[in-house]
Amino acid sequence: MINDIENKNSLNEMSDLEHDKNQLEMMRYRVNSLSYILGMFGILLSLLGAFILLNSMNPNNALVIVKILVNIFILLGGFLAVEKTKNYSKQASIFLVGLGGLCVLRMFIYPSILWSNYVGYSNALKEGKPTKEFENWLGATITGTHAGKTVRWLSESGIVRAIFAIVLLAGAAALLITAGVIGFIRSTKLTNYLNSLNQEK
Repeated sequence: MINDIENKNSLNEMSDLEHDKNQLEMMRYRVNSLSYILGMFGILLSLLGAFILLNSMNPNNALVIVKILVNIFILLGGFLAVEKTKNYSKQASIFLVGLGGLCVLRMFIYPSILWSNYVGYSNALKEGKPTKEFENWLGATITGTHAGKTVRWLSESGIVRAIFAIVLLAGAAALLITAGVIGFIRSTKLTNYLNSLNQEK
């Protein structure tokens, strides 16, 4: 009876080992599609968040140029990273985690600028004070200038726009970091497995 139980346990352990080995063997011939898909969706959410913020800001502000350059970096760098992560690159996986961290920083910088300037603009309008200081930051979609020529596909409220942007950037950060962590774990497992095969030879 005890021998039967021991045999069953050893068979279960062997089957688990065989299963793990088969999974690792399959990784040699299959791409890391999960990290690729998560990374691509992360980049998409990052771009959507950027579009909301750019649509809400005054195009004459110098910060807009910085924002455009940051988004070009995320788009190109992110696309190259997800392509490499698909092939189990550790460095690309770490880079994706870094991009996710950058999205976290962006959550606290640009939306807060939009939020604070919109609140200041609204208060100045109510009190009949000059709004020029705030209009230097806010775009026509919020201030309502050039009436009839401005396309508003979101609420005029800078607070609503800032919240939308925060949610999108938070989603982008979560997806990019998850894609990077999964890619790093899988690439580490595959590297260790390939090294063990080389040692056996």
